[in-house]
Amino acid sequence: MKGSGKEKKLNNKSWDINKLTYTIPIPIGDNKKTTQTFKGELITKALDCHAQGKILEASKYYQLFIDNGLTDPRIFSNYGTICQQAGKIKQAISLYKRSINLFPKSPEAHLNLGNILREIGNLSEAEISMRKAIELKPSSANAYLNLGNILRDLGRLPEAELSTRKAIGIKPDFVMAHSNLGIILKDLRKLSEAELAARKAIELNPKLAMSHSNLGTILQDLGKLQEAEKSQRQAIQLNPKFAMAYSNLGGILKELGELKQAEISILKAIELQPKFAKSHAGLGSVLKDLGKLKEAKDSFIRALNLDPSLESAIFNLGEINYYEKNYELSIKYLKISKSDRCKALHIGSLLCLDQEEEFHKEYNSISDKGKCNAEIGGIIEHANIIYETKNNSLFCNKAIDYILFDKISKEAFSNENLNQLISYLHSGVIAIRSQSILHAGFQTSGNLFALKYPFIQSLKKSLEEKINLYKLKFADSKQGFINNWPQNYELRAWIISMKKGGFLKQHNHGYGWITGSFYLQVPKRKSAEDFSGAISFSYAGPYYPNKEKNFNQIVRNLETRDLCIFPSSLFHNTIPFESEEDRICFVFDLAPIFN
Repeated sequence: MKGSGKEKKLNNKSWDINKLTYTIPIPIGDNKKTTQTFKGELITKALDCHAQGKILEASKYYQLFIDNGLTDPRIFSNYGTICQQAGKIKQAISLYKRSINLFPKSPEAHLNLGNILREIGNLSEAEISMRKAIELKPSSANAYLNLGNILRDLGRLPEAELSTRKAIGIKPDFVMAHSNLGIILKDLRKLSEAELAARKAIELNPKLAMSHSNLGTILQDLGKLQEAEKSQRQAIQLNPKFAMAYSNLGGILKELGELKQAEISILKAIELQPKFAKSHAGLGSVLKDLGKLKEAKDSFIRALNLDPSLESAIFNLGEINYYEKNYELSIKYLKISKSDRCKALHIGSLLCLDQEEEFHKEYNSISDKGKCNAEIGGIIEHANIIYETKNNSLFCNKAIDYILFDKISKEAFSNENLNQLISYLHSGVIAIRSQSILHAGFQTSGNLFALKYPFIQSLKKSLEEKINLYKLKFADSKQGFINNWPQNYELRAWIISMKKGGFLKQHNHGYGWITGSFYLQVPKRKSAEDFSGAISFSYAGPYYPNKEKNFNQIVRNLETRDLCIFPSSLFHNTIPFESEEDRICFVFDLAPIFN
């Protein structure tokens, strides 16, 4: 979402400004009339060539104009634009600043300088320049649009929204302003308004690929993945070289569980725009789900080389190394970011290394900021046992006390729907993802709730009712995960199917808030005392030192249609079974969405 506000795009970028030659005669003498005539001719020729897309010729005239000591705000500004698009950033900034020094009241020069300062990441100065452009020309819709972009980059979203709406107020048919407003509203989690803004942009100009792509990202956040896919494909149809649309499409296909197609789409994005860090990180995420961990790490490293602050690449590299027990290397990456999930995994790595003093130091730093996080919650419950401390978990203390066991009735979710879901699982249509903690079984890929099949949507409705009951049941618990229940969240679901001898190793869902499992098929047990296929809960993390402590393990037998819901911080695993019947479980998370 560039949003420069320029009406025309320049072409012919394969030339070198520093190798231009001049064949235009220079006037001799002090004749003011001759000089003025020469100046007028140069300006006319330069602007005409520029307007016609003859960039090389326009550059010759602009440079000749400047070399002869002539001044005009249009020349410095336009020539600066050419240099900017040719990648001559320092030269462009110099031209814009010369224009401002000579013509301080030229709003275009301040606007152009603001845009290029934003491009190089100098956002504070970019804001100053853009506000100056607005001061000089309050009717400039472009300046308000560009100020909105800068404020969004600064994370000041409400101000960005106001500035972009101001641009629309000045110019109601400003397509890019409506499109940008949609993205800002998306970031503010005003998703319904965001969709309206994006659709308005498309109504005004159905052939602008950027607007279709922006709509696609909004629809993705709304969980309308099939519509989101169509929007990104429409963007690609309008602009087959639109790298961002291919990258966005890859993310949607990953959500839909189509990992191979996601990989192909993101590789196309990288082919078109090799230096876009987020595409490399997106590819790494897909490769990770495909179980190609070495290739995934390479992709995340490439992403970090392009953008050393990219949080998704930092976290994934930290997480992969964490699961490979390379804790020191994991910490090396995780220290780069201050995000909640990186901080959580960082203290988890310190616990794995049994660095007690450093662990408590880092946890105190996090707890002072009031961070409510499931990953940290699980870590603290384990640490309190091995270090015999009583650190308060801001997420949930004694999480085992907050397990809800229930059932979903045939009236709420019919046998017909249940059997349709199992048939769909065995149809061969659904994709699977790599899952290292699962033995003798498979896990479906993507988010099943994104599928519009009636049997899935029926189950989703039943589970939403149970989630509301869960929240109500523990409303007076005074636990952080209840008191800080996220306003913005998504429900994610997948199926785990196991065969004879199958089991799931100890783990938790640290990115989530609450986790649940609904049992579609449970193998018969030999007796009431037989715990084959049961679920087990405890405070013991799978990688942390246990120091031969008691971690309060409880085991629960299950039946078909059983449901359990519990805090995502709680560690759990399943017990192996020997029945010839498959054990099929529908798993879901309520996961917070943060701005």
